[in-house]
Amino acid sequence: MSFKEKIVSSHHIKFIKNIFDKKSVKHLSASIAIIVLSPIIAIWFLDFFTNHGQALSVPDFTGLTIKEAEILADEVGVKVKIIDSVYDAQGKKRGTVINQNPLRDFKVKKNRHIFVTIKSLKPGMIKMPDFKDMTFIQAKADIETYGLRIEKLEYMPSEYDNVVLEQRLNGKPIRAGADIERGSKIILVLGRSEDMEEIVTPMLIGLTKSEALQEMGDKMLNIGEIVYDETIISSQDSLNAKINKQYPVVNVPIKQGEEIDIYLSMLGDTIY
Repeated sequence: MSFKEKIVSSHHIKFIKNIFDKKSVKHLSASIAIIVLSPIIAIWFLDFFTNHGQALSVPDFTGLTIKEAEILADEVGVKVKIIDSVYDAQGKKRGTVINQNPLRDFKVKKNRHIFVTIKSLKPGMIKMPDFKDMTFIQAKADIETYGLRIEKLEYMPSEYDNVVLEQRLNGKPIRAGADIERGSKIILVLGRSEDMEEIVTPMLIGLTKSEALQEMGDKMLNIGEIVYDETIISSQDSLNAKINKQYPVVNVPIKQGEEIDIYLSMLGDTIY
């Protein structure tokens, strides 16, 4: 072996020894350990700080009072927070939750806030608007804007058809500017001339009560008797039930302000 070859071989041996000396092995082992353990430690910390794998299922708070909702939330491990209250929510009990976000069965972390809307116990107060001398169409639009409802339409002789002659609350005249509850039902007394044309009864079969009220209100008619059959058990049923009979029947001449009786059922059978 030449002198040059001996020198090269000696360098190779030293290089290999340096790789496998104790200090190098320790450094190499530490590096491998860090590479292997770093993801595991990161996952552990993520799990620790975010409660990973401990998602809770949101319960249904609708229909509960706030006190009942808070008790249920405490049992589950979440919190409830009221973000809004409304007065006019048909079919819902006052003082109860009518809406929530997130919805039921949604997965959340512990101590997450569930935002709820409740139906207020007391209505807001407004000043009674002045609908006198308005046409019915104008008055109806304003009534809806103020959060009021039309209870009934009545007619009096007048040379002007469908112009508001008087406004009433609880059967008595109500002056403009008086304090009334939002959501109150107002009676409008409209004018009717001698030559006012008749209309025909609309088709109400298949509609819910609220849909029928809208249809008849547009045609300036009143709901008469409301009859529920034996299939309607709960208040929710009464909201979902459909009209399967009406009297007078469809396309019968009728004067505006007159009444139509409706019969409701949870069944789809139609009776003419």
